[in-house]
Amino acid sequence: MSFNQFILKEQYVKVKGLGDRLSLMKEQIDWECFKPLVKSVFYDDKDIGGRPHTNEVLIVRIMVLQSCYGLSDQELEFQVHDRLSFRNFLGFPESIPDFSTIWKIRERLILAGIEPKIWKELQRQLDTKGYTIKKGVIQDASFIEADLGRKRYYKEKKAKEKGEEITYTKKQEQHIDKDATFSVKHGQVHFGYKDHVKLDVGHHLIREYEVTTASLHDGEIDLVKAGDISAFRDKGYVGKLMSPEVIDMTMKRATKAKKLNGGELKRNKAISRIRAPGERPFSVVKRVFHGGETFVKNLTRVSIKEMFKFIAFNLYQLVTLKRRELAKAL
Repeated sequence: MSFNQFILKEQYVKVKGLGDRLSLMKEQIDWECFKPLVKSVFYDDKDIGGRPHTNEVLIVRIMVLQSCYGLSDQELEFQVHDRLSFRNFLGFPESIPDFSTIWKIRERLILAGIEPKIWKELQRQLDTKGYTIKKGVIQDASFIEADLGRKRYYKEKKAKEKGEEITYTKKQEQHIDKDATFSVKHGQVHFGYKDHVKLDVGHHLIREYEVTTASLHDGEIDLVKAGDISAFRDKGYVGKLMSPEVIDMTMKRATKAKKLNGGELKRNKAISRIRAPGERPFSVVKRVFHGGETFVKNLTRVSIKEMFKFIAFNLYQLVTLKRRELAKAL
């Protein structure tokens, strides 16, 4: 331990005493298990050479930390240097990667297809801890707002009306989001993407996710699999396929030709109570993590950022579960 690390740890003691949820989140999983996954994207083998790379555990932690506070890469670099709780979450490293390094490593994770492997490892650890699916699952979806670029959008709209064509330079095209789409729900217009998640009914942990463009209907994504026991879904999933081995607990929807009877209304109410916690991940991500918007410009980059938000939520929820267990033991 260097002298600087010793001083920082001594200063952090006061912060921890005031209550630091990040410290508790850090303790919930074994971060070392992510090492071989992240290491595979670097090229510093002893036989072929290359610069020593950033510590793999630090990479995963710093991206989860970024998701917890809705920070840009530049702001993340500043805040890590500025805040003791952030340093503690990262393990008081001697050096902090700069914002360009963070961006490049994220790109490498995308190109190497490491995103699903990181998620799979997290799920393995949840199962090992005993947080298996025992009562069923909840599937729901929510919008992620993207930057429309209103000035450019209205300029293109006027040009289209006049039959004109607007061309952009390669640099300008890099700042145009070509994957985000429009969607209207309850009279409100959304532009961007959509998170689809599956939660465990018993523990309210996210077990599966998928990110799509906003215009895709919720029911087109089926995250329910054999072994999920029962699936609690809202009316938007009526008539949509899912595993025949799983009990379909989708809410009934009335039509002009057929109204719901008393039994169906009671069933809907019972399902609604169970599936209500399905909104909690979106609430935490948007209100606590300030993660309701995205500023990256394509689906693959949005997807990996959303994955780290969901990892952060699961750590957040694990702390809640631990506190409940301690409260019951008293």
